[in-house]
Amino acid sequence: MSPPSAFTVPTFFGYTAILLWAISGAIVGWRKGYDVVGVFVIAFVSAFGGGLMRDGLFLQRLPVVLTDPNYMFLLLVAVGLVTIVGRRLQRDRTLGKVVSIIDAAGVPMFVVIGAELARGRILTLPAIILVATVSGVGGGLARDVLAGDTPELLRPGQYNTLLVVLAAIAYMVLSYDVGFNRLWVAWGVVFAFFIARLLTIHFNWRTRPLHDFHIREMVEGVVEWIPGWKKEE
Repeated sequence: MSPPSAFTVPTFFGYTAILLWAISGAIVGWRKGYDVVGVFVIAFVSAFGGGLMRDGLFLQRLPVVLTDPNYMFLLLVAVGLVTIVGRRLQRDRTLGKVVSIIDAAGVPMFVVIGAELARGRILTLPAIILVATVSGVGGGLARDVLAGDTPELLRPGQYNTLLVVLAAIAYMVLSYDVGFNRLWVAWGVVFAFFIARLLTIHFNWRTRPLHDFHIREMVEGVVEWIPGWKKEE
């Protein structure tokens, strides 16, 4: 892999992603009935969990939350917003979908950031995809664990992690293999991921538990599509 050229993910990406994930975490903390400290902690791990895993475990760099005070300000803004509109949120039966929609906008931004940081370390493509994926799903994983929920990463769901991996691959291929403008590709990946998540939410497309799969049924389902094949009665 050739050395990375000069390209920096816009600061707006990082700020927007942190704000969205902090709001998402604060909403979860509010719904759980936590006090202001609890809501703040859940918002913190939601916003910075992926970055801490990415920077601490893989890239061995100082996390951005320790280098830019604006991130903590955004965290306080998120907690304040949720506190102000909290009573309205408590009555909203569609709040789960609202959290998913907020996540859908923030996740691909973290994917792009993670991919570029990993690219800057001149890692191999599989390693970059891994780092970008962790950057995208780490916050949600930390939030769910701390809130006492089964992480969405582990349970059957709406193709969240698969879409994250595909977003990371699409960004790297279009930016570095095809050679498109990386800023435009970044925005395209964010938009495409957001639309894909909206579709999975709207139509409730979901993965299935592994124990629901049967090899025989899968083989028969594939064979039925073969032209000229006819199942014997």
